[in-house]
Amino acid sequence: MKKRFSGSLFLVLLTPMLVSAQVKDISAHKNNVKINLVGMILHNASLLYERSLNEHWSLQLGAGYRWGGDIPEVFGLGSLVLTSNSKGVRGYSITPEVRYYFNFCECGGPNTGLYAGLYGRFTKLYGDLSFHYWSEDQYVDVATAGNFREMGGGLQFGYLFKFKGRFLVDIMFAGPRLSTNKIKFSIDSDYAEELVPIIEDAINEKLEWLGMDPISLDPSPELEADFGFRYFRYGIGFGVLF
Repeated sequence: MKKRFSGSLFLVLLTPMLVSAQVKDISAHKNNVKINLVGMILHNASLLYERSLNEHWSLQLGAGYRWGGDIPEVFGLGSLVLTSNSKGVRGYSITPEVRYYFNFCECGGPNTGLYAGLYGRFTKLYGDLSFHYWSEDQYVDVATAGNFREMGGGLQFGYLFKFKGRFLVDIMFAGPRLSTNKIKFSIDSDYAEELVPIIEDAINEKLEWLGMDPISLDPSPELEADFGFRYFRYGIGFGVLF
């Protein structure tokens, strides 16, 4: 009788601990780390860390590093440069974000499903570029060294789902943003004064298409400009809960 009573008491005391452990197991994974697969294709290694605050809200911080690749489209030089060497372009980006998940499962676990959020973006690129373009009756080679800085923010919409327990796929399908940009170039060429107006026209053509104000550049070997620009963020993240 005494042994039965002791066994029953042990089960009574153990049951709340087991239930608590199960609940903790369900809700413990409030963190995840993801890699942006699309960014890797575009020469940008991007790592995202997300922390769930409750059933709907979460915070995310992204950090990226760019190496090589083509000249960023923001320069608007696609129709100007016949060939270019921009493998020296490198830099980093930081992207803080707050998300709201439209889920109605008050289960205390990790956030999944459709979401909307606000995000900021800071990007710094720097390096050497070599232009090769046609000037009236001859080809001209131009070497430049410079940097590009972006600061902006926008809206993010996407869908995150998990599979096989702790693995995640984050589809960031819409992320428009507005940014302010600053570019600086040091042009090492006798054709600098000729090239700067062409760069100015190329950038203004893009700004006009976006309905934004044009910029004005001084025809000098030291080029500097500030302007606004509209971007679009997208990506597919693959990660794991922990």
